[in-house]
Amino acid sequence: MGNLKRWIEEQAGREPIEAAVIGSMGGDSDYDSYSGSEGVPNYAGHPRGRVLTWEEAAPHLDYGFDDGFGDAGCEAIWAWTATKVIAISKYDGSTEAYALPRHPSCGTPRMAGGG
Repeated sequence: MGNLKRWIEEQAGREPIEAAVIGSMGGDSDYDSYSGSEGVPNYAGHPRGRVLTWEEAAPHLDYGFDDGFGDAGCEAIWAWTATKVIAISKYDGSTEAYALPRHPSCGTPRMAGGG
C-alpha cells in the first residue's frame, strides 16, 4: 500500500521539503481515463499545477492507494529539497517514488520505474 506523503518524506530523508507541485491522477492531464479517485480524499479540491509549501501540499497527499500493477492510484508529484527533486514513476501501473540530484553531482544513476 502506497502513501504519497510518506513516500516523499522518506525520499527527502532528513532534508526539509521546500516545495511541491501536485499533478493529475496517474500523471495524465486527462483524469477521465483513470479510475480510483474514490480513495483520494477531496480529489477535486486538490490544488494542481501550483507551487505549494510542504505544509500546504502534505495534507492533500496523505492517503493510501494500491501501488501494484494497473492504473496508477495516485497523483503525479514534484517535490524539492535543498539537494533533491522527488517525483513519482509508474511502470505498467506499479508506482514508486524516486529522487534525482537537484544539482550536478557525482553518483550512480538508476532508472526510475524498476530498472
